[in-house]
Amino acid sequence: MSEKITRRKLLRVGAGTAALGAVGSLSGCSAVQDLIPGGGGGLGSYTNWVYAPDTFKSDREGITGSANSYTNLFSNSDNLSEIAVLSAKGNSYPDLGIDVEDVSMELNLPDGRVITGSFDTEAVKSELTAEAVATPTPSGFGSSSGNSGSTQYESDSTYNDYEIYVQAEPEESPNAIAVGDGTIVEAQRAPNATNEASPVSAPDVVEGMIDAGTEGTDRYVDSNDTFSTLTDTLNNGVRVTFTVRANEIGSDNGADENISAGRFDGVVAQGQADSINGDTTESQYVFVYDSEGDVNEGDIQEWIEANDTGNGSLSNLDDLSVSTDGNTATVTGTRDTLEYGI
Repeated sequence: MSEKITRRKLLRVGAGTAALGAVGSLSGCSAVQDLIPGGGGGLGSYTNWVYAPDTFKSDREGITGSANSYTNLFSNSDNLSEIAVLSAKGNSYPDLGIDVEDVSMELNLPDGRVITGSFDTEAVKSELTAEAVATPTPSGFGSSSGNSGSTQYESDSTYNDYEIYVQAEPEESPNAIAVGDGTIVEAQRAPNATNEASPVSAPDVVEGMIDAGTEGTDRYVDSNDTFSTLTDTLNNGVRVTFTVRANEIGSDNGADENISAGRFDGVVAQGQADSINGDTTESQYVFVYDSEGDVNEGDIQEWIEANDTGNGSLSNLDDLSVSTDGNTATVTGTRDTLEYGI
């Protein structure tokens, strides 16, 4: 069953544009991009890198993450606004010395991130081990201050064709960065201070992330039907966000329903995907319910009506439509690519 809603488009050039990541860059060099695991020309198989929520923290049950393809975005520069292009170019990597234009996929996860792209592996290693910048520049991955500049790392070990780097100081590095051929995996120490599990060091976390991405160990898409259903339904475009909840909305331990905020009783996972198709960009919102009987199109239509005008979250989209399939509901809309930015 499907229903389409149309309205007059509100032109908002640059709407939705937001800066992601740190600032400061060094140009990278080219590599054979098609050989990059999880990369290629875009988001690729980003789900291969998503590990089960409790892999490093024993009491974690849900997971939230996002993936961006900057190479896909910049390949559409002619259709984007100048503001969107300049904003995206502001995202760069002071510790790594790579250009944002060379990043095929940046996957952000609770315990770190994965970056694939076309860059010189040895140049990245040299940048990591270079003396820390003394001038006040925006901080890199894991830094707590915007005035520290990039952080100096040192080689710690090798693992599955990756060289692992840790911070030169302190003695127990809070972060670890694994550098492979066209792939960088960054991880944070999991202190597990709120549960009875032992802390997991940053190098151990980065090794676990590599195991998921390259060996399939603790890979969430293989063990959780809800996550598999969500990511199978989401398009693989220029940006994807996903959330799997620990408890369904409206349950005893779950969040309260709030229709205007997009929280519907029975939902256990949700996500958004944006795909650029020339001068048109499609945005897709997917809701996965605990069961098919929980799907309520009336709630979704009420959410659309509450957010389709003024400064609502859907007000920059045209041709909004709703479709259902089993225990999923999908809302799709379009906008001029000139209005899009990540």
